[in-house]
Amino acid sequence: MYLEAYTPLVEEWFSALRVSSGLRELRQDGPGRDLVENLQRLDQLFRDLVDGMFAHPTPVLERAVAVVAAHREAVVWEDQLVPSPGAGAEELAASLRHKFKRNISLALLEALICLESALSYGRDTLGLSGETLERTLRGSTSMLASLSVLHDQQEMARMRQLTGDPTEIQHPRFTVADIVRGAFRIGPDKFRAVGPEGQQRIRFGSVPPHGVEVTSPTMKCPAHRLTNEEGQPLNNELWALLIDVYRMSGRLA
Repeated sequence: MYLEAYTPLVEEWFSALRVSSGLRELRQDGPGRDLVENLQRLDQLFRDLVDGMFAHPTPVLERAVAVVAAHREAVVWEDQLVPSPGAGAEELAASLRHKFKRNISLALLEALICLESALSYGRDTLGLSGETLERTLRGSTSMLASLSVLHDQQEMARMRQLTGDPTEIQHPRFTVADIVRGAFRIGPDKFRAVGPEGQQRIRFGSVPPHGVEVTSPTMKCPAHRLTNEEGQPLNNELWALLIDVYRMSGRLA
């Protein structure tokens, strides 16, 4: 069900992001602006794209709603807009839209925790700056990849191990501003630098087993499983976009 309903929506969302006027505007007038402001605009753009996808029926959306209708008992709606028993297509679409927006914003928060923490590690521990720091961060895509192959419950446990904070990372309880201001950080002891000098990449070090028993199959995040025309996981596009935002906001100097 997850593969059939959710994966095509993720692929359509990334396609919409690439050509969105909102992203063009952010790239045009974002340079020199405050990082938090640019990230808030990006988060809102991400959510607006979901609304746009759900505003008009498409074969992808209609298929996703039909699959959810047929397997609604298998959908995890925790802390979300739970459809009523016997809900029709319109209500199911509203719940699915809410779930998608929540997942997009949560993915952004987790990516920002990784990036903010890796940025500090690169500067303070590795002594990197400027173009070398940016190049190292751009190549450090394995952090998101390692989180993208976990079950949701395993992912939450992994983030708790990495941050040392038992607080569950949830949106809108936490926002991009909270992350930039230090609500969660991954300590330098959790990172490793790999590769020769000048070609270093930052990755997570080994962590203890999460010890979480899951009750449903583990599926790779669609944005990790799907690839673009260059054969790169779509998650890499998200990572590259965040680094672009950090650069235009003056955070990589």
